[in-house]
Amino acid sequence: MRKKIIKSTVFLLLAALLLGRLNTIFRLKQEDGILPMEIFYEQERDSIDVIFYGSSHTYSDINPAVLWREAGIASFDLAGSLQPLWNTYYYMKESLKYQRPKVMVVELVRAIEEREYIEEARTVTNTFGMRFSREKYEAVKVSTPDNLIPYLLGYPVYHARYTELSGEDFEDFGDTPKGRTYKGFYPLFTTKEFDGFSDMSGVTESRELAPKTEAYLRKIIALAEEEEIPLVFMISPYQGIIDSEQQFFNRCGEIAEENGVPFLDFNLLYEELKLNPKEDLAEFSHLNHRGSTKLSAYLAGWLQEAYQLPDRRGEADYADWEQNALLWEQLYADQMLREEDGWYDFLEKLSKDKNMTYLISLDGAFDNKEQPLKEVLTGMGMPVEITEQGGVWIHSPKGDQAFAGQADMQYYMELGDSDLLIRRNSVGTQLILDRENCLKTANGINVLAYDELNGEFVTAVGFDAQQGYGCVR
Repeated sequence: MRKKIIKSTVFLLLAALLLGRLNTIFRLKQEDGILPMEIFYEQERDSIDVIFYGSSHTYSDINPAVLWREAGIASFDLAGSLQPLWNTYYYMKESLKYQRPKVMVVELVRAIEEREYIEEARTVTNTFGMRFSREKYEAVKVSTPDNLIPYLLGYPVYHARYTELSGEDFEDFGDTPKGRTYKGFYPLFTTKEFDGFSDMSGVTESRELAPKTEAYLRKIIALAEEEEIPLVFMISPYQGIIDSEQQFFNRCGEIAEENGVPFLDFNLLYEELKLNPKEDLAEFSHLNHRGSTKLSAYLAGWLQEAYQLPDRRGEADYADWEQNALLWEQLYADQMLREEDGWYDFLEKLSKDKNMTYLISLDGAFDNKEQPLKEVLTGMGMPVEITEQGGVWIHSPKGDQAFAGQADMQYYMELGDSDLLIRRNSVGTQLILDRENCLKTANGINVLAYDELNGEFVTAVGFDAQQGYGCVR
């Protein structure tokens, strides 16, 4: 009898371990809502001084790396797309079990929500990153009461992902280059030009919030009061705002004033942020990498002045935030390189980047004799024989490789998880990255750039000598 009990116990333990492992593999791994919460759990307890909550306007518009660089503020974005205030409330409750922030900032764009329940996909986004707890139970219950059990278990919802599994599903996110240095920010590296912003200064009337939305707004206020943690409300700026939405935000401002909560409506502060509608927007609803930098810098100054937050720069326990800032600055530099079309400025940016591996190939009639090409390339460190004869130069933090002349050659190298084959023969040059030829011009300069710090391929670009070194992408 005792042996049977032991065997049954062992079997149940093994089954539980197997199911736990399957759940880890099959669970959704998206940077929208789920991963920020999972990585939040990996942060050192009571290390975060400011937590930003809310929707995608939080995680795409507020950059903790900029707050760190500007004022040494240790912050984190804990948000999910289209997150209704009831999910924000439970994110806040869950987070306060692990952190004791000095300020909580809630972005209120989704105060415009008038539905009782949002679509199931957003419920997944805004609950599946949470550990099993009373807070998760309540969050799922208030979001999708008819699907309480499957959404709590998780596996019944995403078990069919077996056809989508990749190597990343078998890895621990904490083992990636980001790991817990990730602070929840998801940058948008696109730009959409607009002629201007919507002028909301004349919209002074308010509109009642939906009952469920207002109830949870007041719960958020009560939670902050109960925990004795300063609370700030804000509205992120966006170009597509309409009058009825501003009326909802005006009502949020009234409720905030009634309860002594600071309220920053950035749709009324475009000039203070120095936002440029032609450069700083990813689309009508979100800021891009430039716009988010401006908003984040403003918030850093405002929060520091209002709450005298500690400057954590230089503290050993906050090395994660310093590394996050370094990774972000490199990503920003990568984007500036992608946007640069002038050959001289492009090469200048490239030459100053210490975290970049890059290949420069001089092909065909590469020198049009009209630009100081040789001087620039020699100044970067390219061997003179390549500037004279053509060829391939590879510059890397690990060491350089040079192949002068345009005779037949073949060279293979790895760029992170990518394979690069450089081949030259009577047909011409081929720069084959993951089976795709990245050569952009037969006569001129071809460049491939790889970011060693973030482990990302940055760009492949050509400058055509026959077109005055015009950019070819």
